[in-house]
Amino acid sequence: MLLQLQGIFASGPWDPWETHYGEVARSILSRDDPMDLWWRPGFGPDGKKEQSFASKHAMPFWCMAVSLRLFGLGTGPDPGEMVQPYLPELALRLPGLLASWAMIAFWAYVVWRLVSPRAALLVALVMATTPQLAIVGRQAITDIYFVGPVALAMGAWILAHEGPDRRITRRRLGPLSIPSDRVWWVFVAAFVLFAMVPVVVLQAHVWDAHTIARVGTWSKRPTIPGVDDLAQVGRHLMIYWATSLVVLVAAWRWRTRAQIWMGVVYLAAGLALMGKGLLGPGIIGALIATHLLVTGRWDRLLRSQLPLGVVIFVTACFPWHHAMALFREDVWVQELLIDNNLTRFVSGEQDQAVGGFVYYLRTLGLAALPWSCVLPVVVWVALQRFRRGATTLPSTATRLWRFVFLWFAVTFGVISYSVTKYYHYLAPVLPPLAIATGLWLDRVLGESPQSPDESAGPSRTGRLLAWGLAVAAGVLVLQVWVLEPAWLAHLTTYLYTAMWTDGAPRTNITVWLCLPFALGLLAWVFRRGRAAVAGMLLSSVLLTGWIFARYIPEASEHWSQRNLFRVLYDNRGPEDPVMSWWFYYRGETFFSKRHIWVLTEPKREQTAKFVDEHRGQGRTLWIVTTAAHAKRAENYFPPDLHGKFELHYENAHYALLSVPVP
Repeated sequence: MLLQLQGIFASGPWDPWETHYGEVARSILSRDDPMDLWWRPGFGPDGKKEQSFASKHAMPFWCMAVSLRLFGLGTGPDPGEMVQPYLPELALRLPGLLASWAMIAFWAYVVWRLVSPRAALLVALVMATTPQLAIVGRQAITDIYFVGPVALAMGAWILAHEGPDRRITRRRLGPLSIPSDRVWWVFVAAFVLFAMVPVVVLQAHVWDAHTIARVGTWSKRPTIPGVDDLAQVGRHLMIYWATSLVVLVAAWRWRTRAQIWMGVVYLAAGLALMGKGLLGPGIIGALIATHLLVTGRWDRLLRSQLPLGVVIFVTACFPWHHAMALFREDVWVQELLIDNNLTRFVSGEQDQAVGGFVYYLRTLGLAALPWSCVLPVVVWVALQRFRRGATTLPSTATRLWRFVFLWFAVTFGVISYSVTKYYHYLAPVLPPLAIATGLWLDRVLGESPQSPDESAGPSRTGRLLAWGLAVAAGVLVLQVWVLEPAWLAHLTTYLYTAMWTDGAPRTNITVWLCLPFALGLLAWVFRRGRAAVAGMLLSSVLLTGWIFARYIPEASEHWSQRNLFRVLYDNRGPEDPVMSWWFYYRGETFFSKRHIWVLTEPKREQTAKFVDEHRGQGRTLWIVTTAAHAKRAENYFPPDLHGKFELHYENAHYALLSVPVP
């Protein structure tokens, strides 16, 4: 997990979309408004191009906003604070890092309980060194905020229905019998923090005099909310005080650990929806239904506390949605739930974001390298667990194997069915793949030439064939990785064409970093378990370490505008205007804290008007644009500025120009 900290300060927030999400989080603080997520590019002709943000759910931005507040960033008068060393990028990424680490630690605990401490350690190592999963957990994007809760729900489900159960320990305190079980207290603390605290914050916000005064100044139009809407939101939020009380009373009456773990399942489903949308609880529900169907143990459904679970789920994810549906009404509901959830699933969002079933198979090769090379073997071993009497593993470990395979298959099927496809949509597939790989490594580690264990893989001939296929797959993936080095940067972004193919650092060294993995696989062929696991782990650690220590910091020079704005703030005069010209991403807004004039198209008349506003004042105009547009900028500015432009900074994507205004 410490691998993710490498280079975290050397790489600035990326476009797209760390800076977009970072600006939404910063706006929560600057506007003192945790309910109505908001976005505005700046000022000028296109400064109000967007005046709302209804494409994502609230939890990631709440977490980032809290982190920014703890670091004292986002609300000061100096926009240069957003490019100061160390703190801004750490503040944005820390919540996601903690979520990633918690996911890994929790699944290590699950495997420890169901299999062994050694297997738990191996699962944790594979999860931490699966490239896309590690990167998603480090970047300030929304995916980890639903991948983590889904993984939490899956672990809680398997502990509730496949792990050893026990009664909750209690102790007497006068007339009361108080639960003293640690898992019970963890659930209650999580429920209070993630379900009840948001209700408190939202209700305090809508009843706050400052909020009422601000909303009261808004124009009186049918589509614009007013003070009456705030009052209505406050009244409706009282519903969730009642549901919270129901949950806490019911939790007090729980008698077994399985009941607690089912409570965690429902809470995690709510958090998954708050993290990224309907896909999270959809995957959880689909997997649980598939698991019950395959095992045929529908009696578990009767022990799943479904009515109480619905109350827990509703309390965890409905309050903010309920409040915003009342406040912004049908337009908001349409954009968030219909356009950005359901419609994306059944129709393509962009031409570059569509594909067939093999789209994610190809992506998986890079996203999980080098572990993707052993995917066929891991799947083969997992399928063996479904054969009657085909394993000598303890029954709980066998059921874990089966469940993890179902998790992988169901999730891969769901995201492959979705018409809209982005590389980072693969992320929820990676935890079950990593867990299954870690379990397989545990079996490999127990092998020896004298006592072969066929449950860890096929025969010698089959192993040789598997080694050849793995090496061939690795060569194909590495060939693409070397020829298209930007592909690795694209694992957490959504723009893959035009200028976004330029500027990625060379990736040739990855061939050598994967060599120990190939040797480890060869050792596996000859049943040298320790050598095999050592070689594979060494390769994965080296590759992940290189990604965070070298690749991401070097790619950041081109994917982030941070260094451009550092040059700007080092050279700009206090009254010099800054313009975003023929340019519209998000970094320019985040790093300037919205103090930037925005023109998204090269319109000469509007450009000249802005220049005229600053004539005769001894000011220098600073222009943030793309590297390609910088070469043509003079042609669109007033003639008396021609020949006076100076290039201060340029990378593969962005450029910073200045011109004195006479």
